Amino acid sequence: MNTHFCKVGKIKFSLNEVVNLKEVENNYLRFTEEAYNLIQTDASLSDFLYHEASKLRKIILNLKNSNSNDVDVAF
Repeated sequence: MNTHFCKVGKIKFSLNEVVNLKEVENNYLRFTEEAYNLIQTDASLSDFLYHEASKLRKIILNLKNSNSNDVDVAF
């Protein structure tokens, strides 16, 4: 197998470059609302949406923590 054109694992982006915080927050709210609306009709899809929303929540918290001005570096 020729890996000449394979870029898997070769390119890494900073999370701040890839996503906008407001966009992630909007997706989080949309996923939680859709999951809530689907609880009674499709429980498996609701669980999936809650899981995706929890992953987005972690991303939001990481982005908010990375944007803080506090520097905790020991010289």
